Amino acid sequence: MLEFSVGSSMNRDDLYVELSYDYSQWGEIAFSEDNGKLSIIIYLEKDKKLKFEYDEFITFLEKAKKRLLQVEGLK
Repeated sequence: MLEFSVGSSMNRDDLYVELSYDYSQWGEIAFSEDNGKLSIIIYLEKDKKLKFEYDEFITFLEKAKKRLLQVEGLK
């Protein structure tokens, strides 16, 4: 089941939402209080992660979805 939980830490300068599936965290959405921007972080392996600016990532996903539906003749 997909789940999320909101958190903050004295060790970090941002607020974040932990993203998990079946109790395993696979990513975060983080809000930087310094610059007011959201980012999405996806954990690949123990010490490897991908970090994207949130709005750019959502735009990318929407473009990919639109293209897939065009190819399939659904839109």
